[in-house]
Amino acid sequence: MEIFDALNDFIRTLREPAFYLICTVFSVVLYVVFQKKDELGRNAIQNTAATFIVHVINMTASLFFHAEINAIAQRTYQSLNIPTLPVNFWSGSAVWIGFLLVILGRDFCDYFLHRVMHTRWGWPAHAAHHTDTHVNGFTTFRVHFLETTAMQITYLFLLTWMQLPQLIPILALLRLMHNFYVHLDLDWTHGRFKYLIASPAFHRWHHADVPEAQGKNLATMVPLFDVVFGTYYDPGPCRAPMGARASGLSDTNPILIWIYPFQQWARLLRSVAKRIARRLDARRSASQQALPPGE
Repeated sequence: MEIFDALNDFIRTLREPAFYLICTVFSVVLYVVFQKKDELGRNAIQNTAATFIVHVINMTASLFFHAEINAIAQRTYQSLNIPTLPVNFWSGSAVWIGFLLVILGRDFCDYFLHRVMHTRWGWPAHAAHHTDTHVNGFTTFRVHFLETTAMQITYLFLLTWMQLPQLIPILALLRLMHNFYVHLDLDWTHGRFKYLIASPAFHRWHHADVPEAQGKNLATMVPLFDVVFGTYYDPGPCRAPMGARASGLSDTNPILIWIYPFQQWARLLRSVAKRIARRLDARRSASQQALPPGE
């Protein structure tokens, strides 16, 4: 449709500085209009600087690996010979139905991928996003390259199957703007619509550095998925500290933030190797004790 083509042409003109400017405007509005004085405080500036450096490292990594990973994912998808919908399935006004279904489908994928990333082995790739102790619009950019790649591969499979590749730029921009919004320090809940569209109050609890909120509010845009699968958490306005300091993660050192997944997976692999070695030793010891005397 022409409207999608026009939107895609506009989206292609947008660059990273434009999005940083949008986040800066949000911070100024929170500071001036909502009297959030810590929005331009020292902790906010330090965390934003760390986020910027992490984002630059991610973009550098993307230059070397992103195209290759996407190409491998596309070849893998094609080799599976999964039947897709007909190319003209979403023609005419049906495109808008497809648009809504893609939003729901993408958030469904997001929910379960996000849930996996809150497990022992998935957490290292997701931890970077939770290290920000001053959660605001800029927190959107504090996502590790590994997490971004996993999510984009999921979307690639979904949109390829649905035959709606023209929606990729539009959905990416929509999701990005919504991400800016839900990370703002606001108590907005969306009232009767709180289960249909994620609010800042809903997502702020997801970033709270308290045990009772860990692994809660995992949906990106549609909280109804959390309600259905038992991870919805809404005790009221969030006044809890943000970040992951309780887990010992740095919030302002971008290098430590970026290398954490590799360090943590190395620790986990060493732990697994030690357990396997202990089990093998125990089996050898048991088999030797079971041998008759003299053998």
